[in-house]
Amino acid sequence: MSTCSFKDISCDDLTFTHPERLGNCYMCNLYYDDNLVYVQTPILEINNIEINNDNNDESYINISCDNKQFIDFLLEMDENCVKSTFNNSYEWFKKDIPYEAIDNMYNEIDVEMNEEETIYYTKLKLPVINNKIQCNTYNRDQDIIDIDDINGKNVIMILHFKGLKILKNNFYLDCYINQIKLVDTNKYNILDKYSILEDSDEESIDENMFSDELFEIQEKEKLEKLKSEKLEKINKLKEELENLNN
Repeated sequence: MSTCSFKDISCDDLTFTHPERLGNCYMCNLYYDDNLVYVQTPILEINNIEINNDNNDESYINISCDNKQFIDFLLEMDENCVKSTFNNSYEWFKKDIPYEAIDNMYNEIDVEMNEEETIYYTKLKLPVINNKIQCNTYNRDQDIIDIDDINGKNVIMILHFKGLKILKNNFYLDCYINQIKLVDTNKYNILDKYSILEDSDEESIDENMFSDELFEIQEKEKLEKLKSEKLEKINKLKEELENLNN
């Protein structure tokens, strides 16, 4: 398995196989440079996890992100599906199908935005079989954790873009979550509890530890000042005596 960043995928290099019957549908497998398409997402925030025990195929993780480039990539993948189906319609279905008809039949990914158009919301398919989640969820140490531990947190995912799933009345790009990893986006790791080590032998600070030294300096400065003043008076008296003699 080779994983690519969504930034490195060029839709022009994606190829679909000829439709093959798979139960009640047809499947066109998707390849990128002859490899299955596993794509790593940017950091996503988990909004909630929906596991449908009545219909496992309707299990999703609702996510939000502020990465417009990633959302554009998902929409471009949808556009490529419509374009490829139109270009291969005669080879696949033995008839030419109008582009508009193909576009109307295609179910693209649902994307919503906040009012400022800075946060994007969508849902990604969670692989569930017999009410059991098939993909692994990892913590920062690469240990497997329960998927409920990521609710409301930030993650990176590996998505498998399996290919075109063609039903009687519609078709779509079959994509599901292959792996999930919890990530830490906090800039600072602040301890929750008081953790400063206390020294039981630590001596308290003596507020008067410099008093004696300061006193000596002050006394010395005072004596120097008195000496200077006395010398100045002597010189002044000498000057007055000299003036009288003259």
